[in-house]
Amino acid sequence: MDNSILSKRYAQALFDLALEMKILERAYNDILLVQDVIRENPEFRRLLTSPVIPPGKKSQILRGIFEKHLDKLTFRFLQLVIKKERAFDLEDITGSFVALYKKHQNILITKLKTASPIDGETRKKILALLTEATHKNIELIEEIDEKLIGGFVLTLDDRQYDASLSKKISTLSKSFDKNLYIKGY
Repeated sequence: MDNSILSKRYAQALFDLALEMKILERAYNDILLVQDVIRENPEFRRLLTSPVIPPGKKSQILRGIFEKHLDKLTFRFLQLVIKKERAFDLEDITGSFVALYKKHQNILITKLKTASPIDGETRKKILALLTEATHKNIELIEEIDEKLIGGFVLTLDDRQYDASLSKKISTLSKSFDKNLYIKGY
């Protein structure tokens, strides 16, 4: 079976159980913590993905790192993932859980790429416009890309709106490639 499908199933199981037990916020914060530890520690990631280290040893290491910091449900879930020898999928599982949580909370991740940083008032206007247009809570990820020269590129879901100066210049240069001169005389 495809690993992404399995990751989604594990994440869905934790999500449903946390929702049922009314500890969804706590589970979400726990998963964010686990995600941060995995991302920030390459040695820990190698430990999880190593086929040489037995699940029992991985479980002991997880106990030492997370037991005092996580809710019982989240910690037991991690132990289950290790026991089922799915530790190498843990990063995908946490990512799937975060996506489920954001969908449940009606949060839309939006990426705004600009040539220079935007000010607070502009940010508020953009958030208000996006919230009104999508009827969702917007999580805005800002990125600076000087290659845009000016303007912006807005990405939400699978749609992208490119209003950058570099795009307009590119379009204009392509139109000059066409020879519109017709010899008539």
